[in-house]
Amino acid sequence: MNDSNKLELLEIKPPLELENGDGSSTMWWLLILLLVAGSALLFWALYKPAQPPSGPKPNEIAQRKLREVWALLGTPSLFIEATADILRVYLEERFDVQAPERTTEEFLNELNQMPQMTGEQKELLGQFLRNCDFPKFARLDPTEEECRQLHTVAVKIVDETAPTLPGSIPPRVDPPSMKS
Repeated sequence: MNDSNKLELLEIKPPLELENGDGSSTMWWLLILLLVAGSALLFWALYKPAQPPSGPKPNEIAQRKLREVWALLGTPSLFIEATADILRVYLEERFDVQAPERTTEEFLNELNQMPQMTGEQKELLGQFLRNCDFPKFARLDPTEEECRQLHTVAVKIVDETAPTLPGSIPPRVDPPSMKS
């Protein structure tokens, strides 16, 4: 055999040694960068500023429902109960109180501690709720005129307690016209 055809076996070279800290310092800096970025993302996710709710406001929902409740005017007890429920739910959402689950007296006692409503509004609400309770517990149907008056009071309370923008006028909710 020819000596030139023989492959020379080369010795295995030892591994290259990296300078102390060259590769490992890059890895440490990358790890620190990832930790800082992760911490910043976590902080932002937990403490980001609250976005205002994008749906209709409680007063807008209450005003729409108060317009819709006119369909029940022919059944006074249902009309009064629905009107009172609309107002109670509105007040619960607007002022963060537990209105629907409480008796009228419990609700009014809690409301008296709240500074968001004037004394006149609280008094008007108390009269409204007591007048709504009377037909429910006495089993007497109110007259159409009494229903209209109570509805007007509910609309007034929603309008007066709704958050307002500077220069805005609250919408008006008119009862349907009387047809003979």
